[in-house]
Amino acid sequence: MERHKLTIDMNDATIEQLRDHHFALFGLHAVATSASGAPTIWLSVHYLERRLEVTWQETYSMYTTRHRTMAPSTKVVATHNYPAPLGSVLAVSGNDGAGIVSPGGPAGHLEIDNTGRTDLGAGLCVHDAHGMYQPIGIFDLVDVDLFQPIPKVAFFFSPIPHMAGEIATRALGPGVMLDYSMARDHSLSIEYDLHDGWACDNRPYAKPIDANEPLNPLLLQRSSALQALAMQRQRSTSR
Repeated sequence: MERHKLTIDMNDATIEQLRDHHFALFGLHAVATSASGAPTIWLSVHYLERRLEVTWQETYSMYTTRHRTMAPSTKVVATHNYPAPLGSVLAVSGNDGAGIVSPGGPAGHLEIDNTGRTDLGAGLCVHDAHGMYQPIGIFDLVDVDLFQPIPKVAFFFSPIPHMAGEIATRALGPGVMLDYSMARDHSLSIEYDLHDGWACDNRPYAKPIDANEPLNPLLLQRSSALQALAMQRQRSTSR
């Protein structure tokens, strides 16, 4: 388990305005996948401080759900959720999404196989700042889906009462994409000002996100290589 940390420094005027207008911090996690889907809000922090420190563990699970809607603002609720290390396979046989986790998947990936006859929704969960597994997206599970977590996270402050698991297809406001592959000891820091926004200058690991910008291209990397590998895995599991 890798502990990740984000430190956000704010001035007194900014933190006062954020608190007075009931802002919260929301995070969405990037993933590479063979499947089509939509990103979901993964992390939320409602208690804001002048020097805000957010930590989480990059610990994963695979989930399934009978509700496959991709409509924005819909909350994704897992029917079944299975903690699993990278390299695991979830074989789903029940019509309600129940299955069994075993080793034997591609290294560095998580694989979900639908061996039943019911089309389901599925995806990955990551531990949030409260130690709870929260979905980072919802995807169509028809045959075989492959997922590879990407060490990039988008953060936004918003006064709108979003919730973890909520489908978000557009930016919740002016945001920042942070690349944790550039982080030392999985820790990054940045400043935020209510009027000037996120301080991305001279920070190669930080890129600004415009308000209302589409999130699918930023967070969901639909990989042709993973699609080909998923087809190969599907053929091998159907023999």
